[in-house]
Amino acid sequence: MSDRRFDAVLFDFSGVLAASPAPLMIGRMREHGLTPAEFVPIALGALTEDTDHPWHRAERGELDRAGMIAAAEPLWRSAGLDSFPMPPTAAEMIEVLQPVPEMVAVARDARAAGYRTAIVSNMLPDWSAWRTIVDADGLVDVVIDSADVGLRKPNPAIYELALERLGVPADRALYLDDFEWNLGAAADLGIETIHVTDPVATAGELRRLLGLD
Repeated sequence: MSDRRFDAVLFDFSGVLAASPAPLMIGRMREHGLTPAEFVPIALGALTEDTDHPWHRAERGELDRAGMIAAAEPLWRSAGLDSFPMPPTAAEMIEVLQPVPEMVAVARDARAAGYRTAIVSNMLPDWSAWRTIVDADGLVDVVIDSADVGLRKPNPAIYELALERLGVPADRALYLDDFEWNLGAAADLGIETIHVTDPVATAGELRRLLGLD
């Protein structure tokens, strides 16, 4: 019998397997002279919930980029703003989402060692080319793109879908994400979680945890 603690590893994409787009978003916020308190509710909606905010609807595949921009305009207009940062284009996102080689290698090695692996990521429909950055479909067993499945983090249903497709129970799975609010719902299901603040350092820790050294 295996003495492994886990049978599956689930990875977030941006901020874990690839660089985070947060600096790009923060730069645009500052260019418009906005504070996080002004920017986040209009651009991203509630961080800890899954709502009908335009950004959330887009990540569920209900709106494309143009539709999201149109739906968000009344929000910033009603806040008394004359202009607002536009969401990144697909080309801008591809440029920003550079792979983290150390974490990609762990994902590849974990799968080769017999772990079931998945990517669970919130993405806009227009950003589908993100999958080519690390050959996501060849890197892991299951790819869960929020815009494809109509579910987004932190809705617990997206993690349940990932577990179903992987064929593993929650208590045998490990999930890595750079946003704490995405980890809570996974943990509530019984999935063990790791908050990633330094992908390179976490890759080393994960390699040891999975017995890949």
